[in-house]
Amino acid sequence: MEPRPSLAKQIRQDLLALGKLPLGLLLAVLVSAIAVVSMTQSTRNLIAKQDALLDQRETLEVEWRNQLLEENALSEHSHVESVARQSFDMIRPTRDNEVIVKRSLSNDR
Repeated sequence: MEPRPSLAKQIRQDLLALGKLPLGLLLAVLVSAIAVVSMTQSTRNLIAKQDALLDQRETLEVEWRNQLLEENALSEHSHVESVARQSFDMIRPTRDNEVIVKRSLSNDR
């Protein structure tokens, strides 16, 4: 009885002789699967980043609206008059305190 070659040696010889195409296809499938997993993870990361940016944008829009409301409130005539009275001791002039300055429209000076 002659000795039988080892199983590992026989598989290696078969792959090199007959299995080049299936081995190549197997490698192509593995590379494709890894690429799909990588792209899926990348897409998930980008979607998470987009969600975070949309949340930040919404927060900034709310802050912007609040700033506009505050600006409108502070620019109301009654508020400006109140600050002028309290901070600068300003009062509305009476007819006696008014000074009217007239300027001639001609070029004669």
